[in-house]
Amino acid sequence: QELLFWRGMQEILLTHAAVSPTAVHTIRCSLDTCCTAGSVLLSVKAVGINFRDVLNVLGMYPGDPGAPGGDCAGIITVMGADAPGGLAVGQPVFGLAVGSLGTVGQCSANTVAAMPACLSYEAASSMPTVFITAQLAMGAVTGVQPGERVLVHAAAGGVGLAALQVLRVLGAVPVATAGSPSKRSLLRSLGVQAVVGSRDTQFVGPLACLGGVDVVLNSLTSPGMVGGSLSVLRRGGRSVEIGKRDIWAPAAAATERPDVAYSLLAVDFLPDEGVQKALKRVA
Repeated sequence: QELLFWRGMQEILLTHAAVSPTAVHTIRCSLDTCCTAGSVLLSVKAVGINFRDVLNVLGMYPGDPGAPGGDCAGIITVMGADAPGGLAVGQPVFGLAVGSLGTVGQCSANTVAAMPACLSYEAASSMPTVFITAQLAMGAVTGVQPGERVLVHAAAGGVGLAALQVLRVLGAVPVATAGSPSKRSLLRSLGVQAVVGSRDTQFVGPLACLGGVDVVLNSLTSPGMVGGSLSVLRRGGRSVEIGKRDIWAPAAAATERPDVAYSLLAVDFLPDEGVQKALKRVA
């Protein structure tokens, strides 16, 4: 039987056959000394599972995803030297901590932020990746303006539902795709008037009849989906790709639609300071 007491910047794996209870106690107590400069040690209370984690455990993530677990919420138990101000031991926080799929995790102090008091740990742990992605995609990347029409693919998923909330605040008009009748019904109940299927490229016709869209938020990778999405963009439109597999390179998109802007977005590559800034906006 294996006991994984901590998995973060380092990994301590104990087996009952090789380690005495005294040694186990000593190592558990020594975790306080493992908090590196600029980092915090968390008592993890809840973890949000993302598509990245699914690809990780299936061995399908492009590149090295690190240990499973990313989005989490918990309580700071130890602060390393040189940790930035605004955080304190005993404070509830939420954010991104690679390898947090356990009871204890360590991360940069710049990838967590104070957790809003109105949220449960479970709710807070579900928010970092999806809301940071939605805010950046609709804000800094595409600069969505009031009244613009925005196509949100797979809108019943985590990023999609977050994007709908961001678009509502921005005063934009969402149109959406979803894969099943129940998901499309959910989106209509949330006020999305134009909802079509996401399993094939038949969404192109209805959206063309609407006059096209100004912005596309895409995560679909089935054949024809990216090309179809680009085809419904108005001249001067913007498309942002958040998928992890089988994505188009910017050069390919430029060949298809040289008159639109095409961007790739991944929270994974944000600098730590950028993560904290985004988390504070989410909070």
